[in-house]
Order: sequence, then structure tokens, then C-alpha cells
Amino acid sequence: MKRKTDEFEAHSEDGRRFFVTIYTDVINAGTLTDPNATIDGLKSARTSEGYHCNFIDQNTWEIVELGLRIRRL
Repeated sequence: MKRKTDEFEAHSEDGRRFFVTIYTDVINAGTLTDPNATIDGLKSARTSEGYHCNFIDQNTWEIVELGLRIRRL
């Protein structure tokens, strides 16, 4: 299962704006004493257009399909 954990607006150097959503995999970590326990797994990012984003640093991402770097506003 995935859970939306963050969303933000970002822009490229040429002025294009993108809305990015971060999703986190939720992993079932239940035990006999806590059967509903979960832990956060891998994170993934996509633009509202469906493009995949790779993390570069806290404020910089790269849109894979476009080869375009964007920065968080």
C-alpha cells in the first residue's frame, strides 16, 4: 500500500511549474502483540502529469522522462 506523505510545487530553470507528490510504501510489520503495526518503506515521487522524479537533494529533483531538473518552491 502507498500513502501520500508530501506534496509541493516546483519549477525548472526555464520557468515551467510542476506539482510533485511524494508517496511512501507502507509495509505491514504486524506482530502477535501488535498485528496492525506498519513501517515506512521506499519513497517515490511523481508530477501531476504522471512523470517520475528522482531525488537529487532536499530541494532538487529530476523529471526522468524529460531529463529536466526542478527545484522546490
